[in-house]
Parts: sequence; structure tokens; C-alpha cells
Amino acid sequence: MADVFRRFVANLTTTDLTTIFTVPTANVAATPPTPVSTFIVKTINTHNYDGSSAVTVNIDHNDGSNDLQVFQVDVSASDTNTISTSMVYQEGDAMKLQANASSRAMVEVSVLEVKQQQ
Repeated sequence: MADVFRRFVANLTTTDLTTIFTVPTANVAATPPTPVSTFIVKTINTHNYDGSSAVTVNIDHNDGSNDLQVFQVDVSASDTNTISTSMVYQEGDAMKLQANASSRAMVEVSVLEVKQQQ
């Protein structure tokens, strides 16, 4: 299987911790088989679609049991913040988001999914 670019989008309508993606757990016995995958995060765009108030978004890396805050993004009203990075997420890891105000932020994450060849 070839490497694939993927895009995940989350509209943060609550202040709850929200999972934007989880790297699948490999299962070569499944039909079709789920290969071992690694997600490499390339960019994170955080847009504040509120016209008058700023928003803060926390971006966490979850290793399957623990959340570790990796970024805190402050975005002015009607503005966008772009983070160019190279973060590696392995099997079972997840990216979680949390905004300090509801219905202000939308987050788009671009990743390269690298699948182990069978």
C-alpha cells in the first residue's frame, strides 16, 4: 500500500476534549486487513470563525492512556494560526483538541499516513 496524505477537520462546538483522529490498531487477520500505520502530522490550521472574540485551543497527544499537551494556540477573532510541524503518532495514539469557548474554533490537521508493506 502506498503512503497517503489525509486531512482531519473538527468544529469545536463544545469545550469538551474532542478526538480529531486515532491511529488504527493493526489487525492483519481482519478482512480486509488493517496494516500497521504511522501518522506524521505536517500542519495544524486553527481558525477562529467568531468575529469579535479570541479563542484558545489546546492540542494534546494521547499515547493510548495519557494526554500530553503539545501546543496551546491563541487565535484572534476571524484569524487563522498555522503550525508547521513533524509529529509522529503510532498505533493507538490520538490527537485531542479542547477550546476555551464553544463554537468559535475549527481545526484542520494534515497528516501523512505511512502504512507498513505486507
